Amino acid sequence: MIDIRMKYGAGIFVNAQDISPTPETMSGLMTLFQDKGLVPTIFYELRPAPGLPAQPRVRLASPNNEWAVSFTSNRIDVNKNPTDPLGSNLGDLTSFSLQAEDSFKRLTDKYNKKANRLVIDSVSLLPENTPEHLEQVYQRLFKPPQFYQEHAPFEWIWRAVARKPITIADLEDTLNVITTASRVRGELGLETGVSKFDRIQLAFDINTTDLDLEYRFSFTHVKSFLEQVTKIHESLSEEMQGYING
Repeated sequence: MIDIRMKYGAGIFVNAQDISPTPETMSGLMTLFQDKGLVPTIFYELRPAPGLPAQPRVRLASPNNEWAVSFTSNRIDVNKNPTDPLGSNLGDLTSFSLQAEDSFKRLTDKYNKKANRLVIDSVSLLPENTPEHLEQVYQRLFKPPQFYQEHAPFEWIWRAVARKPITIADLEDTLNVITTASRVRGELGLETGVSKFDRIQLAFDINTTDLDLEYRFSFTHVKSFLEQVTKIHESLSEEMQGYING
């Protein structure tokens, strides 16, 4: 089972160059998200296009950075971030998806935007386990060359990308389904002090094809995408955890 939730994210790829950090835009977004208590700030998008310098962009965030809505030149992202080392505030992906859906509804209504790509992603850590088990996971996921059979690695990354057909509302499309499993080492700052960890990290990134860049996704499609992909994500996550745990 998932032990530590590190991030939830959802994004829509739109032409957002006009959503720039002007007083009018900042005021309008504050009003739009007044009930959520999001505060507008500015960040810099590095090289939004070849030859262009970094550009100031808009970001809305809750005071504790739990929720953030960011606008680059070509996408809008809604992220939910941990407020404690264990990510206990993140909850389940379905609840996050509904919150992201609400944010995208407000934004697509206000700016009359359509998207050409949609994405949902997550990062989490599985529970602590023995070094022997972590080495068994490596053997399960890889067929290593002789050197790494004799000298088991203490860090590794397994990544797979597949395509899956999907009907999003009334449109036929294709998903890129990306799964990354890694053995990672780090530190957690807990109330009892700093705790070192050596765990399996799971990351999922499920997005629509980049081969069709027509702005074809209305909010109806965004809603359909989030509902379906949340279920695909949860099913794949359970399958990966079962495979890893043997």
